[in-house]
Amino acid sequence: MRIIECHFEFSGFDDHLVKAGTSVYLWNLVRQFKSAGHETGAVTAAHGLLDVIAEKHTVTELDWEFRDRIPVRLDPADWSAFPETVTLDITARAYRITVEGIDIVLLSGDMLDTFPASFYPPRELKGRSLEFFKPLVFQVVAARYLKERVPDGTVVHLHEPFYHYLLPGLIAGHGFHVVSTVQTNMAVNTKVYGPEVRGVLASEGADASVADGLADPPLDSHLERAMRAFLPQTLLYSDYPERPGHDYITMLGLVVRSVAAMDFLSHGQLDHALTQAETPFEQLFQRLAVRRELQTHDHLLVVGGCAIGDEWLDVRRDDGLRKRTLTGLGLDPELPTIYHNARYSVQHKGQMELFRGVRKLLDAGRRCNVLLHCLAPQPPDDEDLTALARDYPGLVRVETGPMSSDELKGWAVASDFCVFPSKFEMDTFLMAMGEAMASGSVPIATAQRGMRHFQQSFDLDAPGATGLALPRSFRVDDPLLTEAVYTGLARMLDLWHDDPERVEALRARAVEVGRSFTWQAAAERFLAVFAACVAGTTPADAVPSAREPVREERQGGAPFDAGHGSADRSGDAVAVRWRAEQASRVEIVPAGLDGDVTVLERAGDGTDAFAGTVPLPADGALAVLVTGRDGRSAWAELTLPASDGRPVAG
Repeated sequence: MRIIECHFEFSGFDDHLVKAGTSVYLWNLVRQFKSAGHETGAVTAAHGLLDVIAEKHTVTELDWEFRDRIPVRLDPADWSAFPETVTLDITARAYRITVEGIDIVLLSGDMLDTFPASFYPPRELKGRSLEFFKPLVFQVVAARYLKERVPDGTVVHLHEPFYHYLLPGLIAGHGFHVVSTVQTNMAVNTKVYGPEVRGVLASEGADASVADGLADPPLDSHLERAMRAFLPQTLLYSDYPERPGHDYITMLGLVVRSVAAMDFLSHGQLDHALTQAETPFEQLFQRLAVRRELQTHDHLLVVGGCAIGDEWLDVRRDDGLRKRTLTGLGLDPELPTIYHNARYSVQHKGQMELFRGVRKLLDAGRRCNVLLHCLAPQPPDDEDLTALARDYPGLVRVETGPMSSDELKGWAVASDFCVFPSKFEMDTFLMAMGEAMASGSVPIATAQRGMRHFQQSFDLDAPGATGLALPRSFRVDDPLLTEAVYTGLARMLDLWHDDPERVEALRARAVEVGRSFTWQAAAERFLAVFAACVAGTTPADAVPSAREPVREERQGGAPFDAGHGSADRSGDAVAVRWRAEQASRVEIVPAGLDGDVTVLERAGDGTDAFAGTVPLPADGALAVLVTGRDGRSAWAELTLPASDGRPVAG
């Protein structure tokens, strides 16, 4: 097959140019495709780095040029200082380098050469500078290059729909087999401005009708308005202003209409995208256009997967290396060791709750080594993190700068437990967790669907369990997750002291699972999907083992029950009492941006009831959000009593 990897950022061929993990992922894949005998190349933006790249590679200018005007319709709500339509005058040329036998085409010129340090335009430029449209320009220029220079029959593999939502429509009908990989878990209902999409497609001679019928229906019931006001803080949902004609359309729905296959990095990521199961978003999601489009095109949805680096597959647990690593850090190798490795992102990675949970553990007198690598461009101003290292110098080591692969391997091999309390369902695979497990570290991690392939479990006796699951979290500064980190760590430290054979059994399974994720296996799945696209057969049938039935792992085997409650009206207030088995938090959410969320307190009467008083709503109903002890959640609606004060159950 002929395969072209097309992405805004394709710099994994040089470690010094990598800005995000997608580049590393792409470079591993493309090398596997090449070694399997396929004709493989890439198309990307030069980002103003041609001179830098030329220091290590021969850069050849190709006989191809883009010179055109791109009309872009602007949302006046965001671009109030600009006309309704702006025209971008763009000139670009194509250059080629060859690395390990792989041709990489670099598109350079004008806007494509901006932001050489970051590649991506800062989000704050939206509404202020037309340089914000650099990714849009790349899509148009790349589409033109593909159509004019790449033979039909080629598999064109795109990455991250946020950076290619126009590309499938722009190259539709030109004989390509287009595959889209969803790299991140941004809000599944992320939308794009419909007039912009239709205008660019029409200007390039593409079918603009692909963007029709992708708006959401009105979401105006009391419960829906409460959900829309609350959900943005969970990062599961982005709310868009209601306007005549519903000018914003689903991005994933737009992409899936024009591709031969849509790929996800893990089974759990696909499950989450299709269902939003057991999250605060699940019920509203049932009403959205994106759900309809994904369900309609279910036969196109596949899991190509991801992997850990090949260098981690042969890491061996070595007591000598453990001792050298820990004593070299001034730590006691006789103590159990906890390890965390991620970029510094206190909310996404659950690091605020991690630091505070570890603090509570150490304050309680528990003794263990704590190794924290939180990679940041500069040392973060984080009192929780700083205080850990300051107050426990004999137990805690913190590194926020880059660490070499050998250093990370040393830390991972020296650790007994790796802790990954990631939140908001934003991790879709989590390479660092697989690397730690492959090194013999037992996981303690949230039960995010995008991480469930690592097989952590609430029940350590469950078949195949590799470590301990913590409840999912969709909250900023979540005290429930902080407590779960603390109790989970304490439980596993007890196990380390009292039942070392059980820890060794978990460790053996963790190693086996971690090492099962290889780039060769991922490439074989992708090649099967590509071959199906070329042959015109169903992509999902090409990798049936990668298509797990959704929702098969519901805790307890049944949907989460939100429970029931009653309301007793008194003047301008309402006394609420709510009962839900296994609930850890019950909240009353106002239907709008005005008003505060009320967290009900435990009734304290020996039952599982929660109680509290809320202001009297104008429309006679209360929205109730119930969160379970395992992180599952559900909404309910409570009808208020009649004006005569009689209580009404809901």
